[in-house]
Amino acid sequence: MKSYFLTLASRVRLGEPLPLLWDVLLRVLTPVTRMGMAHRLRQTAVTVDAHVVSFGNITTGGTGKTPAVIERVKAELAQGKRVAVITRGYGSERVKEPFVVPPALELATVARQVGDEPALIRLHAPECTLIKAAKRVDGARVAVSELGCDVIVLDDAYQHVALARDENHCLIDASNPFASGHLVPRGILREPLEALRRATHIHLTRCDQAQDLEGLRAQIAALVPHLTVRESYHAPGRFWYVQNGEEVEATVLEEIRNVGVTAVSAIGNPEAFSRTLQNMGIRVGLAWCCPDHAPIDREALERPGYIVTTEKDAMRIVDPPANLIALEIVLKDWND
Repeated sequence: MKSYFLTLASRVRLGEPLPLLWDVLLRVLTPVTRMGMAHRLRQTAVTVDAHVVSFGNITTGGTGKTPAVIERVKAELAQGKRVAVITRGYGSERVKEPFVVPPALELATVARQVGDEPALIRLHAPECTLIKAAKRVDGARVAVSELGCDVIVLDDAYQHVALARDENHCLIDASNPFASGHLVPRGILREPLEALRRATHIHLTRCDQAQDLEGLRAQIAALVPHLTVRESYHAPGRFWYVQNGEEVEATVLEEIRNVGVTAVSAIGNPEAFSRTLQNMGIRVGLAWCCPDHAPIDREALERPGYIVTTEKDAMRIVDPPANLIALEIVLKDWND
């Protein structure tokens, strides 16, 4: 039964046809999912005394948002800014909020208490302040009044309109931009495409894996002709052993290319992860996919040979085996 619903969810995510009963049922439920957003859009947004930058999307699943957040946070820190990243902490434990993450908290605990994406941000930008707050307004007020932050970065907040923002970045995965074009739960759209008009910046990710980049450009231009669209791809960075954090040796990387790997992930777009490995000349013998943010099956981590996972997933894995390797992903502009 579990595998049946996972398959159904995958078909929704990829925009594939559904059995008639499920198609009708999920379409009927769509208006229910729209009620909350319609109410929030009628409220007056709260402002705080800081430059607020929001990163989010109008679809469920992974658009490659975290590398964009990390890139911006590092750029702000390099300019001497005091930066706070405020996150909802999806899939993490309950803590009293707003929760300011202690600087010395180890990454595994950050992943458990705050989420895997915040833990990844902490890994790459340890100087920033992490705050878990489902009510982003509360987190922003703490960041400004108690911590003296002058830049607030909102993680996954395109639909969290209670807090006013100076920049509103909407990320779109060019490899699977809108799937079937249906709203949740029949499709992957959190909002109608017209919601792109709230954006101040549009950012296309995974342009190297797009099936119709020109068509997507035209579709976006018709909705927001006044916006410049950034196009990027997820470039592979370093491979590192999850067990000890050390970089993988060149000889091992050559062996990996020769023998292939098991790709293990619990992300919104597992196909994109496999394609990234394949584009590097690495054969994926098996792609073991778990639901987004879910624990990695222990069985997957006990497979022989080399196992490759995402950095985000690596944040949550307890007692990793010696043959488990994580791949760093960095953003690069598509036209560079």
